[in-house]
Amino acid sequence: MSGQRARQLVTAAYAQYANDAIRLALMTRSSLRTTHSIASRSLQRVSRTLATASRRSTATHPTASSSWSSLSQQSAIQQLQGDAALPLTDLADKLAGLTGKSAQIFGADDKAKATTTEWLQKLDKADEQQLVSADGLKSLNEQLDSVTFLATNKPTVADLALFASIYPTVSKLQPAEQHASPSVARYVSHLSNLPQVARAVNAAQLGFASFEPTYEGMPTIQRAKPEDIKKAKKANKEAAAAADGQKKDIPQQQQQQQDQPKKEKKEKKEKAPKEVKAGAGGCGGKKGGASAAAADTTGPIPSQIDLRVGKIVSVEKHPDADALYLEKVDFGEADGPRTILSGLVHFVPIEKMQNRMVIGVCNLKPAAMRGIKSYGMLLCATHKDGKDGGIEPVCPPEGSQPGDKVWVEGFEGREPEAVLNPKKKIFEAIQPGYTTTESKQCAWVGALPDAADPEADKKSRLLRTNKGVLFSENFVGASLS
Repeated sequence: MSGQRARQLVTAAYAQYANDAIRLALMTRSSLRTTHSIASRSLQRVSRTLATASRRSTATHPTASSSWSSLSQQSAIQQLQGDAALPLTDLADKLAGLTGKSAQIFGADDKAKATTTEWLQKLDKADEQQLVSADGLKSLNEQLDSVTFLATNKPTVADLALFASIYPTVSKLQPAEQHASPSVARYVSHLSNLPQVARAVNAAQLGFASFEPTYEGMPTIQRAKPEDIKKAKKANKEAAAAADGQKKDIPQQQQQQQDQPKKEKKEKKEKAPKEVKAGAGGCGGKKGGASAAAADTTGPIPSQIDLRVGKIVSVEKHPDADALYLEKVDFGEADGPRTILSGLVHFVPIEKMQNRMVIGVCNLKPAAMRGIKSYGMLLCATHKDGKDGGIEPVCPPEGSQPGDKVWVEGFEGREPEAVLNPKKKIFEAIQPGYTTTESKQCAWVGALPDAADPEADKKSRLLRTNKGVLFSENFVGASLS
């Protein structure tokens, strides 16, 4: 049964190309003269016999010929839908041949096509009951954990086939079962809410409604910290070198012998007490003195980041970058609005940016982007499925004014760094903890620096001003950056 549902959805989805051709063929004769050559090349690929008949008819009745060819194409697709013995891989190949839309069906490159074909072969061989069993969903959850779609950044025929196969079961899972396979629940929800999938579902008369999982209690997505990624890469390189029995063309044992004195010297230096040079009045010779040294031992904390409420007083597109807005943002500073660049052109209409209240990261080191220097960054929420799901600026609470300070609960009263040192990667270390809660409030997940047990103290702490809590208009479980 799952194979038949998949076949119905796939053919309904790609039959739209034949329907488009029919509408094109029924245009007025004068309009058709300008578009007929394009339509005939891209849509009339049913077979050599049909193409020959089409050319004969075109000589005297171009409008009727194009319509007849497109109708024949649609008829051929409907016949494929009724062939229950046709494997999904063969069905996809035939649809690509009939419509000329191989890139939309399989993906645009060879890697995507290979991945799509591999998934279709799996689904052809899969047992329906096993696919949606507890073990089957667990295995599928692991495969979907780090992807939005199976083969590329857009749904392919493999996504449609898998969605049709598992939707009836996944849509009826209890909350606890959804939480056991959160990536599967997220995947089915995402597909069910895509307009092109919804149209195909309606055309195939499958009766699949929009599916929304129960997010309350859903396991939090764990994002790797930048420093952890670097450590993992370094460990992988060292493991590869060890497997080859050498490291940079030097035998491993010899390399360890060479590294040992450096390692011992480093350990000795780390164990030695840190000296603080005395200056006038007993203060440290360096700005901040002993307190600055103490701060270094705690590692990055959210209060080091200068978050403030701002108001966009003017906005235009960057003259040399199609994806960037050039904004003037008032942060209540005496020297006037700051120039800030943000990559929101494809996500937020310009009219919704004008006079918008926003949150700015105000102590980043200024950076030039396409010839214009940006003096900060807008804090934005990115959909939990990535930028394809949308990006929007974080909103301050009602009644906020430019210059209002933002802090993380538990870190009140601490002053931010004047300018973040890019080499220390402070923002990069804190950012993975930024998220939005089930109620779309902005929060940072982490522990207080003086916690006796950091793991036990790790929890969601809201981002707020003296007017209330920051929030995202639309996204739950988003990342903030």
